[in-house]
Amino acid sequence: MTVDPLIIITVFVAAFVQGVSGFGFALVAMPILSGMMSLSVVVPLVALSTLANNTIMGLYYRQSCDRSAVMTLLIGAVLGVPLGFWVLQAVPVPWMLTSLGLMIVIYALYAWLGPELPELGTKWSYGAGFVSGVLMGSYNLPGPPVVLYGNSQRWPQDQFKGNLTRFFWFNAAVAVVGHGIQHRLSGSLINQFLITLPGLVVGLFAGILLAKLFNPVIFRRVVLGVLMIVGVRLMVLGILHY
Repeated sequence: MTVDPLIIITVFVAAFVQGVSGFGFALVAMPILSGMMSLSVVVPLVALSTLANNTIMGLYYRQSCDRSAVMTLLIGAVLGVPLGFWVLQAVPVPWMLTSLGLMIVIYALYAWLGPELPELGTKWSYGAGFVSGVLMGSYNLPGPPVVLYGNSQRWPQDQFKGNLTRFFWFNAAVAVVGHGIQHRLSGSLINQFLITLPGLVVGLFAGILLAKLFNPVIFRRVVLGVLMIVGVRLMVLGILHY
């Protein structure tokens, strides 16, 4: 079985971004891959890839994790993922493309402008986890609400990466199990995942190592600019499909 080289390159770049910033794999991979393949294939493929890269990141940052903070986020997420699966089945594709693009643009604008959030209390973590779970089950985009919450907590960089990685690992594991129960993990999809896996591993470690050598803020701004363009493109595609 052959895989489009653009898919392998996309997975590599998405994993590199994950390695640099501690998140962002799905934010990069989902909008690009959804322009190449059906969402019914992209969603479980990205879920498998997300589980793989967060397993590696989790081992790397295993000493930098606040388990109590992660647990409150996870409780909300577990409740939200089933609703996300329903959204994936029930919401028309044009709506999904448009809303996906809109979410990416909003998140990219927020991250680009970087307004300082007030420090949110623990109760907000349940809501952030729930919204993240819905986005994970439907779009494989659990990042934005948790990243926003993490920013509000002023976590040090290693703890930020450690907490997010642990949260995303459990989130991705639940999503993969759900996709398996709903018979989305076909043999051909598993083969696609295995073919892209080497690029994912190389990209992830390249990001982790190179993050120590340059300013990741500048790199993230470039990525956010690209994501804004991709998000607008998805919104246009969604509108054209109505």
